[in-house]
Amino acid sequence: MVERGRLRYTPAGVEVLDLRLTHASTQHVGTQAQHIELDLQGVAFAEMARKLQYVEAGQTLRLAGFLMPNRRGSRTLKLNITEWIEEPEHGLFQENRS
Repeated sequence: MVERGRLRYTPAGVEVLDLRLTHASTQHVGTQAQHIELDLQGVAFAEMARKLQYVEAGQTLRLAGFLMPNRRGSRTLKLNITEWIEEPEHGLFQENRS
């Protein structure tokens, strides 16, 4: 996580947290390995927003979610964060996964 915004609320009173993320991984396509690096916007709602509001910028996180338009009708995407998967040795929140 490169940058964390301030916790805010939707008109309906749901917590929202905007994040700026950097992703780096190696993806394998057939026998070829391709290194991927990109920056993207992220957003967390409700319980996930409350959990992520305490994480400091610069922290390495494993997040899962789905891509959605940045706003209605936009072709720009952001990651809607639905899971925070942390390794136990980091001492951070451990999301239970089924």
